[in-house]
Amino acid sequence: MESSESITIDRPAGEVWPLVDVRAWPKWIKGISDVEIGSDALATGSELEYKFRGSPAHATVDQYEEGRSIGIGAEEKSWNFAETITLTPQGDQTEVTFAMKFEPTAAWASVTSTLLSPFKGPLLANPMKKELLELKRVVEEVAH
Repeated sequence: MESSESITIDRPAGEVWPLVDVRAWPKWIKGISDVEIGSDALATGSELEYKFRGSPAHATVDQYEEGRSIGIGAEEKSWNFAETITLTPQGDQTEVTFAMKFEPTAAWASVTSTLLSPFKGPLLANPMKKELLELKRVVEEVAH
C-alpha cells in the first residue's frame, strides 16, 4: 500500500523544517513519543528508537537532506514500512509532501491483500491528511 499527501503551509521552509525533524514529530504526529537518535547527529543511517502508541519501535533514517527531506524505514514482524517527508519552498510558503509505503511480510501478504484491498487508499491517506493538517496548525501557530 502506498499513499502520498501534500499541504501548503504559510511559512517559509526554514520555519517548517524544525518540526519535520524526527525529534519534533511528537508535537504533530499522534501516537509518536520519546524519540531518540542513536547517534549524535541526525543523518542517513541514523537509528531511531521511539514509542508508537505506547509500544517501543525502531526505524532507520534511509534518506536525509537537512532542511529538505527525511525518510525513515523499518522492518517489523508483519509489516515493512517507509515514509518520507519532503519540503518544497514556494516563496514565503512551503509545500510539505508526506509519502508512505506499507508492505506486509511474506507471511501476511495473501491475508492482507485480500482483506485490505478495498481500503488501501483511505487506510494511509486519511491519517496522513490529519497529520499534515496538524503540522500546518502547529507551524502557523508558532509563527504568530
